[in-house]
Amino acid sequence: MLHGGNGRGLHGLRSLSASFFELKAAGQAGWYVWVGLAALIAVPWPMMSWPIPERAVPIMWLLVGGAIVALSRIAQASWPFALLLIWAGMRAAYHQFPMRTLQVLALVLMAGLLYAAAREMPDKWARRAAWALMIGVAWEWGFGLLNAFGYYPWTAWVSPLHVGKPMAWLTHPNYWGSFMALAFPLVWALLGIPAAILVFVLILKTVSPGPVISVAAGALVMAWPLLGRRLRWCVAGVGGASVLGVLTLHEWRLSGRSEVWWLSLKNEIARWPITGQGLGQWRTWAEDWNRANYAPPDKAFMVTLQAHSEPLQLWFELGLIGVVLAGLWGLQAVLAAKQVWRAAPAAMVPSPWFLWGRAPLERAWLAVVAVAAVNMLGSPTFHLPGQAAVTLLALARVQADAEALTNLPVRATRQEAPKRRQKVRRYEPVG
Repeated sequence: MLHGGNGRGLHGLRSLSASFFELKAAGQAGWYVWVGLAALIAVPWPMMSWPIPERAVPIMWLLVGGAIVALSRIAQASWPFALLLIWAGMRAAYHQFPMRTLQVLALVLMAGLLYAAAREMPDKWARRAAWALMIGVAWEWGFGLLNAFGYYPWTAWVSPLHVGKPMAWLTHPNYWGSFMALAFPLVWALLGIPAAILVFVLILKTVSPGPVISVAAGALVMAWPLLGRRLRWCVAGVGGASVLGVLTLHEWRLSGRSEVWWLSLKNEIARWPITGQGLGQWRTWAEDWNRANYAPPDKAFMVTLQAHSEPLQLWFELGLIGVVLAGLWGLQAVLAAKQVWRAAPAAMVPSPWFLWGRAPLERAWLAVVAVAAVNMLGSPTFHLPGQAAVTLLALARVQADAEALTNLPVRATRQEAPKRRQKVRRYEPVG
């Protein structure tokens, strides 16, 4: 991966780039932390009536110092994301760190460190990570194919509503389909269009609107710069028809999501619209509400343990403050994606017939982010660990590619998309 110095000054919206949201100097925060630790670590001031202060107080300083170093590491990749975690921690401290909030906060902090590591990963290691993901994708696809024919080996119980739908060990067709939709662009890039079609067809078999809508969006993002006009409109037509078909077969009422969303808005978000209720507290509220109100078959209304809408759940848990910080992180992603869209090679990689259509990996990471952005509006994305990991990896690589590609000569990055299948000049990956 190439590194270069993009302008950091903010000279209007047109000059704003994704690098503005990356705080490179934050890597030195650990030096300052050690100076503070050296001054405070041996002073066990009694605090908050803690027992054994000679242990409790140094432990506190170690935790605080380590958190600062971790957050500064994350800020190198995205200071809005780091601020979002700081706000979540402050919100948790106000309620003396409820156990569930503390668990979720620790998980998100670790995921943030992995995101920061992926941002600085060389291209060859990013490609290795993409190929490694294909191992899990192949497993899920093979298992899902058996499920499509009604076979569920090693599965203890299957809902009658899910028989004949792929779900493998992800326990639900929606979760399986959403994960495979995220992997779809990488399958296209590494294994070609024939393999991507096999994944797309099996996602259709889930008859789940969220995965089908998001994979259709991902297919369009992949097809637009790589294929000719007729093939682009063919992909758009197949995607649109698939979405309409699945919505007709499934339902047009969002599977009760609208009822849950309205209940949360009316009863909970309206109470704390600015600060929210705390990270991880949606699940606590859902469990409490269901115990008090859900009694099938007379009352079939149930609050799901995730909101199935990431922006809404963020508003519920971290308020408008969290939404604004996440919006800045989203703006960073949009700016990076815009740079990659303009600069990434558009030609398909020449391949054997059975791998026809392989694409530059820069295009695939961009499409994965697009799939996640669409899916998170109506399904859990960051609230499912596997999907969150793929999304963070892709987002980090889009940021890295944006920095690398914008520093290449224009003639080395801009290529015309082939109008039909034809042999094109081989694309040599950067780095």
